Amino acid sequence: MKKIRCLLVDDEHLALEILELYCSKIDYLDVVGTCKNADEAAFFLQHNKVDLLLLDIQMPRLNGMEWYKNLSSKPLVIFCTAFQHFAVESYEVNAIDYLLKPFSLERFNKAIEKTKEIIEKKTNQETIEQSIFVRSDRKEIRVKIDDILFIQSMSNYYVVTTTEKKIIGYGSISTLESTLQAFNFIRIHRSYLVAKNKIGTIATNSIIVSTYELPIGRNYRKNIENIAKLS
Repeated sequence: MKKIRCLLVDDEHLALEILELYCSKIDYLDVVGTCKNADEAAFFLQHNKVDLLLLDIQMPRLNGMEWYKNLSSKPLVIFCTAFQHFAVESYEVNAIDYLLKPFSLERFNKAIEKTKEIIEKKTNQETIEQSIFVRSDRKEIRVKIDDILFIQSMSNYYVVTTTEKKIIGYGSISTLESTLQAFNFIRIHRSYLVAKNKIGTIATNSIIVSTYELPIGRNYRKNIENIAKLS
């Protein structure tokens, strides 16, 4: 899996050092920054991608819990604090875990493992959502949308051409078009539905997608002209 990008937020220098040490022992954690208060953390989040906050609560000026509640875009969070009475409140904001200082490396590892499981589950779900099912030979074949180059209509069936293979599906490509438009697919011809980001060259009457030359239909020329204007 990709590394989990962590931001450490604590006003105590020793606490930050311990968190950094613990994080260094887990190869899929990437500490992208350390902050001593919520203001610093807010500025960091504006300019950087963060998957996980390891967040203290009792800090000068702004309470970590209140600051997190008010974030418009919330990374996952594990609270790390010396105060037990915030525990219930932490679960109200869907915190992954609540680590009571001082906590052991073993306890820290359990919290990070939970984080990993949540991220992997979300990633797997997104992969499924970014797929289509092609009905072929009495079975449904799942095809990742990002792998599709184009789809060609052939009478009562269609051919899905991906980066690796061709898959014959039964039905009309019109049934796929409404789904694939949200993923930047366009009609270039009555018989062709193409992934915009796979178009390599645009000529007068055709386009090149990978090693394939596909015709541009007269009624669909505007779609191609709009791409050319944007590029």
